[in-house]
Amino acid sequence: MDPNCAFDRVAVVGTGGYGWHFLCALLATKRLYVRAVTSATETDTQPGLAKQSGLVKQKRTDKQKRLAKLREMGAEIVEYSEATSEAFAAAFTGIHTVVSAVGLSGVTSQIAMIDGALATGVRWFIPSEFGVAHYASAWMPFPSPLAPKTDVDQYLREHAQPRGLAHTIIYTGLALDYLDPASIGLKLASRSATLVGRGGTPVSFTPAHNVVQLVCNIVQRPNEMINRTIRFAASTHKMRELIKVATNGEHGEHVKIVCVEEAKAKFCELAKRQDPRAFQIYSRLLIEEGLGQINHMNEPLDNAMFPDIDAEPVRTTLERLIENTHGEPHEQIKPTPAHRTSTAKSVTDGLGRRFRDLNL
Repeated sequence: MDPNCAFDRVAVVGTGGYGWHFLCALLATKRLYVRAVTSATETDTQPGLAKQSGLVKQKRTDKQKRLAKLREMGAEIVEYSEATSEAFAAAFTGIHTVVSAVGLSGVTSQIAMIDGALATGVRWFIPSEFGVAHYASAWMPFPSPLAPKTDVDQYLREHAQPRGLAHTIIYTGLALDYLDPASIGLKLASRSATLVGRGGTPVSFTPAHNVVQLVCNIVQRPNEMINRTIRFAASTHKMRELIKVATNGEHGEHVKIVCVEEAKAKFCELAKRQDPRAFQIYSRLLIEEGLGQINHMNEPLDNAMFPDIDAEPVRTTLERLIENTHGEPHEQIKPTPAHRTSTAKSVTDGLGRRFRDLNL
C-alpha cells in the first residue's frame, strides 16, 4: 500500500457504547473528517424490545439526541436500512478508514462491511470486539460465542488484504467499567463473588477510557499500524487477586466456588436453550482456561508504542466502581462441597469447600 495515501476520512459504524466514545474522541482531534454510520432500524431489532413499545420509544429518543449532538460536534450522519454489502458501500463512499464498533451480536455483519468497504475503495478496516482472541475449546460441543471473531479476522487477511484493504486487529482484554463485573463473578453491590475453578490464571484488563484513547491513537498513525495486530493491556491480574478487592477479604468468606465441570455442564444446558446467561458462564470458563490473557502464548504487548496513554490498573478501576456502587451487606454463602467426578477433582481439588486454603 502506498504510504502516502491519506487515511483522514474516517467512518465509525455504531453510535452507542464504544461507537459514541470513538466518535467524540476522533472529532476532538480537529484533524479528521468523521462520519457516524448507524442502523436506521437499530432499536427495532434489539431482542426483547418488540413488546416494550415504551422502551423502544425511549431508546429512539436517546439515539436521536446522540445523533443531534454528533452533528453539532461536526460529524456527518449516514443511516443504513439493512446490513448488506451494498448498503455499507453506499455508507462508506468517500471514506478512507472504517472503525467498527458493533457489539458481539453484530460481529458477523462485519463481513458485509468489509465487502462494502472493498467495493467503494476504503483503504483501512478496524474490526470491533477488542477484548480477547478466539481459541477453540476441546470440551465445547458447539462453536463458541467468540468464533465469529476468527471468521472476520481470517476474511480480512485472506480475502480483503490481497485486494488492497488494510486492517488492524486490536486486543485489549476485559474492560471492567464497560462490561458488567457480575458477568465474570464480581458482585460489587453485595461485595461478594462467584469463582469458577481456582482463579489462578492471568487475565488482561484495560478500562474503557484507555481503549478509546488507544483506538483514537491508532487511527491517527496508519503507516505504523496497518496490517498488524495490536495487543495493549493496562494491567494483568489473576481473578483471585480481584476477588480480594471486590469482597474486601483475604480468606474467601464471601466467595462461592464452582467446580469447572459443573460450570461446563450448566453452560451447555443454558446454551442449548439459547439462554443469554450462558455467555456469563462461558466468560468465566474462558478466564479459568487462561484465554482471558491477550498474550497467553507469549506474544509481546505493544504498550510501549503508546507512551501517551496513562494505563489505569484494574485494581484502580475496580475500586472506582465499588466507590460508585451503593450495595447491600455481604451475601452469606455457605461453603458447600463441589460435585467431584474424577475429572473435576483434578481440576478443582475440592476447592468448593476449602475456602481458607485458597487464601482469597
